[in-house]
Amino acid sequence: MKIKSLILGSAAALLAVSGARAADAVMAPEPEPVDYVRVCDAYGAGFFYIPGTETCLSINGYVWFQVGATSRQDAGDTPGYYFNSDDFSTNRGWNTGSRVRINFDTRSDTELGTLRGWMRLQADFDGSKIGDGPVGIDQAWVQLGGFAAGYGESAWFYQFNNTTLNYGSFTWGGLYYGYQERSSIRYEFGGKQGLYGLISLENPADEYSYMPDVVGRIGYGAAWGAVALTGAYDHDRTGLPVGGDSGWALSGSALFNLPSMPGSALKIIGYYNGSDSNYGPGSPLDGYTLTDAAHPGGIDLGQPEWSVLASFLYQATPNLGLIVSGQYFGDHYLAGSKDTYKDVFGSKETAWAAELEAVWTPVKNFEVRPTIAYTKADHLDGSASGYLRFTRYF
Repeated sequence: MKIKSLILGSAAALLAVSGARAADAVMAPEPEPVDYVRVCDAYGAGFFYIPGTETCLSINGYVWFQVGATSRQDAGDTPGYYFNSDDFSTNRGWNTGSRVRINFDTRSDTELGTLRGWMRLQADFDGSKIGDGPVGIDQAWVQLGGFAAGYGESAWFYQFNNTTLNYGSFTWGGLYYGYQERSSIRYEFGGKQGLYGLISLENPADEYSYMPDVVGRIGYGAAWGAVALTGAYDHDRTGLPVGGDSGWALSGSALFNLPSMPGSALKIIGYYNGSDSNYGPGSPLDGYTLTDAAHPGGIDLGQPEWSVLASFLYQATPNLGLIVSGQYFGDHYLAGSKDTYKDVFGSKETAWAAELEAVWTPVKNFEVRPTIAYTKADHLDGSASGYLRFTRYF
């Protein structure tokens, strides 16, 4: 009886201890939540603090797919704005393409201003190749206050601290404004309101040299829009190591917001080239070899002597924008020369281009963009080209 009582007592004690431990496990406090990512609102939406630092980071970009076509079928057609290949077999049929772009933007405050590091990764697939499109560093910049150094879009058409007059027309492609990417060191001042400008030393586009090309801009921004004057000096426009020749180009631009049509605006840009240099707007005939009865051996053409671009953006609804743009190109320089076509042959070689584009955003961060462009040069038939593009922003 004593043994039985001892066994029962021991079992009861063990159950009590187990019950106490179970109760302790249930009552244990849950770990406090840890905020691993802090929002950084000092530089706008999308920035967050890198854990353990006071540096803010933003990751954004887009993915698009497009299908397009061109009417250019032989050398008698003006080079088209889109899908402009001299391999005319690739112009017969639909041209599909895709792009992925990712931007990394880091910023932090210092006693000398905002310290910024910016990088863009990009991959393109144009539909004419078998295999994946290569991924590369498309642009990379270091900025401290108004100072910037790196590789990216030229100051000829791009400024960081006031983007109002960047590029050309309001369309995605911008028509002809001289797109190019350069390594450069620049200083910018001002902002979106009041006086602004820059001075940029840029690595020559087509040759190695100790002398940089120089781009300068002065502008003024206000609620009504902005105006700017840009000048570029190409110290060796021919790219020759010995006996090179300098060149220069100017552009004057203005943008006017239209209060009676909220979201709508008008942009006008004028260009003048002192010779065929690496700056200037370009044109359908820039880099084209004109071959006809008058020039059976072919004549290589360069930059236009002057050009005027006008673009109108009509914001029809919050989700729909309509853009119409046109550009005219005066007489063209002979490639690598200070002589125009008229100087040598007695008549001008001109051209013009027009573009229509719609931008529809049915839902946030998704865009549908149909575009059609037309180009026409003297002595050549016109060409139409365009695409339908679907873009997802993030």
